[in-house]
Amino acid sequence: MTSFAAVLLLATLPSARAARLPDPAAFDAVLAARARDGGFDYRAATGQDRKRLAAYLANLADARPAEMSTDEKKAFYVNAYNAAAIALVLDRYPVKSIREIDGAFRRIRRRIGGEELSLDDVENRLRQLKDARIHFAIVCVSESCPPLRSAAYRAETISADLDRQGRAFVDDRRKNVIDRARGRLALSRIFDWNRAEFERDGGSIPRFVARFVSDPETASWLESALPRPQFLEYDWSLNQR
Repeated sequence: MTSFAAVLLLATLPSARAARLPDPAAFDAVLAARARDGGFDYRAATGQDRKRLAAYLANLADARPAEMSTDEKKAFYVNAYNAAAIALVLDRYPVKSIREIDGAFRRIRRRIGGEELSLDDVENRLRQLKDARIHFAIVCVSESCPPLRSAAYRAETISADLDRQGRAFVDDRRKNVIDRARGRLALSRIFDWNRAEFERDGGSIPRFVARFVSDPETASWLESALPRPQFLEYDWSLNQR
């Protein structure tokens, strides 16, 4: 192989790989227009928003996760979950909660990465990547969910973005109450439902949470005292903004 041919081959590899990864530009446009204050403005969504979301979801259908890196898979499946959840609501709006949609999490499926997947299936694909932080990024379009970002996730920044999501979620007193003075740790049900993953990555739920609290003394208390967590009721009402 000539040096010119070798250079040409190397130059085409990244673009070929990129072609297998769905471009999130259409989803970005929807999020930029409608995501706000950690929620989504379903009421104001336009036909153009719906077309862009449908186009993005269509691009997910024949993507090839088996050829993606771990970080690419995280970004791919988190975006897929969030886009699919938003589309479920928009297709049936007005609804007051995703739980009003029969089969929203298990029965309703769409083609994602060459498979027919439900929302629960997508979450399970993310679980296989063994990073509990993904639960700070997937948003089941409900008030008690973590905040919805106003931009899609990218593989290049996914780890830093998951850390930012963790800090934003843990420090939100509407969703987690960490009161060192009273010795109270009352956490989102997300920590209970996914306990095994948080314990795997942190040794215990308090120690995992300690990684994301903003106050160093509170973090030290969580790591040393290991307060037994209580779990708050989950608000399934729509995260309309």
